[in-house]
Amino acid sequence: MMRSMIKTNTICGQNEALLLDLDFAEVLSEITVDEYRFKVTLHPWIDGRCVLWFRRDNEAKPFEALGRFTQFDKRAVLFFIARYTTSRELREEIEARRFERQLDSLTHDFFEDIERHSHADKTTAFRNLFNLDEQIDPQSLARRRRILARKFHPDAGGDNRKMSLINEAYDFLSQSMTAG
Repeated sequence: MMRSMIKTNTICGQNEALLLDLDFAEVLSEITVDEYRFKVTLHPWIDGRCVLWFRRDNEAKPFEALGRFTQFDKRAVLFFIARYTTSRELREEIEARRFERQLDSLTHDFFEDIERHSHADKTTAFRNLFNLDEQIDPQSLARRRRILARKFHPDAGGDNRKMSLINEAYDFLSQSMTAG
């Protein structure tokens, strides 16, 4: 039922997310649930549509666009927020889609830069490749490795060097979890 109210690509595209600015949008509603804060704003370019923004209260990050609704229906928005805050699977699915979109912006130079890093700098470079925060969650790490492999594995049209680097990063980060 809710899916029909949300555009097929629930998450705002990377280019659109960069262009949308919460500071210049009319806030229609705000809600805090557990550790999440949400704001609903009018979409700046499409009449009648709205954008759902979120952030974790314990993080100093700005609000991020979470999704778009075809119209502002407070009940539908609240239903989605309730599902988002209570469903780990939904949050993981949305995060995986975001990660996949970020991979589209990776250039060949990005991988070459990682290869040139010294051993001490590789931790940061590998975290950037997997788009990880300070905490390394083993399930998130494995999930992101699968996403990277689907895009960069030689059998999927990628190349051996990139896949080798992804495997090296995964092994390195996995070992740093067990050592730390």
